[in-house]
Amino acid sequence: METHVIIGFKIKPDQVDKFTTHIKKLIPDTRSFEGCIDVGFYFNSDDENDLVVFESWESRAHYEKYFAWRTETGALGAIASYLDDEPSIRYLTKSDI
Repeated sequence: METHVIIGFKIKPDQVDKFTTHIKKLIPDTRSFEGCIDVGFYFNSDDENDLVVFESWESRAHYEKYFAWRTETGALGAIASYLDDEPSIRYLTKSDI
């Protein structure tokens, strides 16, 4: 079942440009990872340090495989160095309502 993942990042004020540069290097591999449907980045219009990533995956299992790979490669640890706080992650599935 298709899964949407919303990740909230609070970036250190002096690290926004470095974070953005780093993410731009990583995102092609994310978009080409098996099961990835789409990834979009949205900065809060009222707070440039607040970034939300909206990802669509064929299934949560696909995302979890991707997340494990990013953890193993050290990419997540590198991203953490730019952040003020732990990222928030939410998993969403569409309701039949």
